[in-house]
Amino acid sequence: MAAVSTRQLLGCGVLAGPLFVGVTAIEALTRDGFDIRRHGISLLALGGPGWIQVANFVAAGALSIGFGVGVRRLLGRGAAAPLVWGYGAGLIVTGLFLVDPGAGFPLGTPLDASGLSWHGAVHAVAPPFAFACLAALCGWFARWFAARGRPGWAGSGGWAGSGGWAGSGGWAGSGGWAVYSVLTALAALLLIFLPGGGGSMRSALAVVLTSAWLTGLAVVLRRSVPVPAGPGSARFAVQTLAEPGHPGASARN
Repeated sequence: MAAVSTRQLLGCGVLAGPLFVGVTAIEALTRDGFDIRRHGISLLALGGPGWIQVANFVAAGALSIGFGVGVRRLLGRGAAAPLVWGYGAGLIVTGLFLVDPGAGFPLGTPLDASGLSWHGAVHAVAPPFAFACLAALCGWFARWFAARGRPGWAGSGGWAGSGGWAGSGGWAGSGGWAVYSVLTALAALLLIFLPGGGGSMRSALAVVLTSAWLTGLAVVLRRSVPVPAGPGSARFAVQTLAEPGHPGASARN
């Protein structure tokens, strides 16, 4: 068995969203002078306690990358894992390359502070890139879930008939997950990229919505991997998924 099992890697995706949203919420509520109506959550990485939010970005990004490794093991080659890795990398870059102070935060910063440092320029690109990767991932899985929910799968030797995903709490709701994925992608794109006021509030809402979707996806995928009953059983399960003749092999396309 691999040193880190597929279930453990997929579990990283279960942890990433709640960790990031939870720590960010605590920071937003406890940092003096921070107002989510005016300040983006990236500003929490500035000031004395800013290292907490930096670590939060990096940890969530690293967990997301680990989740992507689990997705690659489970579904094989395809766009899903690279999109997860792109999202995770975007979070890490967002944390390591600090945003420039502004809008009166941290305390003492002029309300009309302007200017763009080199690290602020890098930071400005990272969050849109991360959200674009995540929106594309939503679209990829919307198509994937829709394919799993086509008539005939349950009774044609597919997952339900092979004691696989539907039997473990997986694809009985494939149609619902396809719709959920599309709606999440549209919501993220509209909240992040449409011009207008309230950008910090819209961004925070996009973080909550996409984190909830990614967490739910990780739970569903993790449940599809049997708990190993003995040495080598988990590796056998993943190899079976990757075999061209297996009913789930088309999931990689």
